[in-house]
Amino acid sequence: MLPSECPYPETNPENPASHPLGSSASEGQCAQCQRYFRRCPDCQAANRWLSRFCRNCGHSLQALDWLPEQADTPLHRLPLSWPGDWHSPVASELTPAWAGLLDGRFFLLSRQGDLRQLSRPPLRLESPQPAAPAPSSAPAYLHGFLILPGPDQVTLIDLLDIRHSARKIQRLRGPLLCPIAADGGQWLAALVLDGENRNLQLFRLQQNKLQLAWNQVLEGPAQDRQRFPRLFWCDHTLVYLSETGELRGFEAISGGEVFQRQCPCSPASLAPWTSGANAYWAGQDGSLWWLKTHPEVQLHQLSGAQSSTILALSGGAHDLIASFGRNLVRVQLETSRVEQLELPHYCTTSPWVGPDAALALSQEGQIYLLSLGSQTFHVHSGDKLPAPFSGSLLAPFWNGREWYIVDQDGQLFISR
Repeated sequence: MLPSECPYPETNPENPASHPLGSSASEGQCAQCQRYFRRCPDCQAANRWLSRFCRNCGHSLQALDWLPEQADTPLHRLPLSWPGDWHSPVASELTPAWAGLLDGRFFLLSRQGDLRQLSRPPLRLESPQPAAPAPSSAPAYLHGFLILPGPDQVTLIDLLDIRHSARKIQRLRGPLLCPIAADGGQWLAALVLDGENRNLQLFRLQQNKLQLAWNQVLEGPAQDRQRFPRLFWCDHTLVYLSETGELRGFEAISGGEVFQRQCPCSPASLAPWTSGANAYWAGQDGSLWWLKTHPEVQLHQLSGAQSSTILALSGGAHDLIASFGRNLVRVQLETSRVEQLELPHYCTTSPWVGPDAALALSQEGQIYLLSLGSQTFHVHSGDKLPAPFSGSLLAPFWNGREWYIVDQDGQLFISR
């Protein structure tokens, strides 16, 4: 294979002809197979988007976000297409805990640690390796690695070489106090109970291993059994959000504190929604909050207290949507305009929010296309999944071509 050829010759196994890219092609997509590649900064050879080393000269390549669809346009900025038809559900016989896309491949993780990969054709979920330890909370990802949290350790699974690579274990200084937080590229943060103290540990992915960059003790109660803090990333800043609403930002390389703020409302248990230098989360009183870290640090309240609890939260390029069950609240991020919409069914999973529309999923398998953009917040279309649906704890998601929905019985629904 020549450096100027597409690095995905196996895209069509029956006709593995090379795809010449030409010297003028920069980072982007192959014109024939539409898969993403990037150039080596040393020899300019075309490499797969998630390659860690150049296939031509061996140069180490910078870690990138693991969704290749984000090469040109983040997924939440891609226009949505209404799912007109569905494949027959693909059974996994798993109780799902997480699902995601990697380089065009779909992965499903169970609560017991079983990992399945979608293969096609025909559509089927395969087990590429033995089960990992059961995750204790939500997993994270770093440059093609899936990070599974355990009580006092994290397990690294190499999704780019899943059939041949051995899993790696990284021990922590104590049990986790909240879900781990990764920036998608090279940094992983963990808040642990170290004796009687809270210890914030930051690891860096180097040579396919996690190496401790720094750790520091944080003030506050060692453990609150009723509530727990949160960690999340705003661009290159690690943010700690305590149970009482205290916000602290840390610079990744040095661990130096870059800001402190106090949110007047304690956060709800939902994970914050992050996008670039922005983070959004729900307060315990049903309010919505926005943290902006660049070009200057700002904290804003987007909506006031509600009489009911926020059950799900998701955002997109221009909008934030919170679900209170049948009642949805939309916040236009540019104008802070708030609108409400009542649905016929309860939607307790996060909707997928695009640039001008959103897709909401009910526990009965009803799907709703919601109009956004400059239009009034309303239901544009509605439909029902074509087979018995057992409810879902995972949000629907869109890869720019297909919709993926997983129910609690592990059935995978894929749009045509």
